[in-house]
Amino acid sequence: MPNVNDIANLAEALEKHPVIVLGDRCVAVRNRNATCRKCVQACPFDALKVEANELTLDATSCVGCGACIGICPTEALVSAESPDNALSVASIKALEHANGIGVIACARISSKHLADPEQYLEVSCLARVDESIVVELAAQGASSVMLVDGVCKTCKYRDCVSGVEETMDQARLVIQAGGSACTVERASSFPDELLIEDATGMFGSTRRGFFSDAVGAARETAMVAAKTTIEQELGMKAQEAAIGERLRVTKDGSLPTIDVPRHDRLLNAFDALGAQVGERLDSRKFATVSIDAEKCNSCGMCAVFCPTGALRRNETEKASDPIAFIEFSASECINCSLCKDVCWKGALTLEEGVAFEQLYDFEPKVFHLRDARKSKSPFGSFSL
Repeated sequence: MPNVNDIANLAEALEKHPVIVLGDRCVAVRNRNATCRKCVQACPFDALKVEANELTLDATSCVGCGACIGICPTEALVSAESPDNALSVASIKALEHANGIGVIACARISSKHLADPEQYLEVSCLARVDESIVVELAAQGASSVMLVDGVCKTCKYRDCVSGVEETMDQARLVIQAGGSACTVERASSFPDELLIEDATGMFGSTRRGFFSDAVGAARETAMVAAKTTIEQELGMKAQEAAIGERLRVTKDGSLPTIDVPRHDRLLNAFDALGAQVGERLDSRKFATVSIDAEKCNSCGMCAVFCPTGALRRNETEKASDPIAFIEFSASECINCSLCKDVCWKGALTLEEGVAFEQLYDFEPKVFHLRDARKSKSPFGSFSL
């Protein structure tokens, strides 16, 4: 059972590191040929660096805006202050109090105490919001979702605006593809329904209360707690194993795979919308893999390095056997591009978005590699 000192030390650790780096989840750590630099491009303060199989964060430059968190396809960057689970639960709870309007507001406008805090979700910056949260609100029956800012043009986070707009556009695409009439808007003032005249006693929560909520809501914070406890007990930082030890190839010939809860929540929320419109889900969170059979030499590196297992060897094959089949599950693809980056023959390509038929196909698509390696295929390019 942690004592008061333990809690104080952990709180201090979280304050120093508003964004937690889980480097082994990063595709650029997984393979140095990875081209993904989405977090670096999203950060307006140059706090992130990717080089030599390492993802690092300069805590002195990071301001905790959260722009890097939602854009990371593998959730290698997480928030110590507002973990995804906490945001999801809080946004749905606020929706229940707001009569069908999902409202998310930045800390700047929230600090003015103009609206009922029970009726909206507060985030440090709207850049912290990714489309899964917005689509979840639509799936919960929101007639509209409004992102309220504190006049971005004068805010220190103003360089995040383009990322916020992109997230809104992506959320609209998913919601519309799901057949929902829910609208997604942005404004610099709260809806009239949420405005209050007297804010006395409605704002402010104890540090202990917030801390307990955050810890209870997120597995990522538990990781920080464990690390902090180890360092405190040993009086030194735990020695990290070399990357080769941490990312050791498994018995089936691939690297360890990871779960991406945010991706699962987005898919589940889209499914809950109920009525797909058209034939495709055009979302940056999903992709369709294509392999040119004439170029592929059956090396299987795409399956070895795929972080989620969307691409994998056929389960009946042995790791010691030549790779004959690669299976592809569209619902597990997170569009990180690593499979394309490690394909040294240039045989694999990605197309953003996915057909509904593939997204909901419980059987993986199978690509036959042995024939592609031994002979010229008359069928050209295969789309998985």
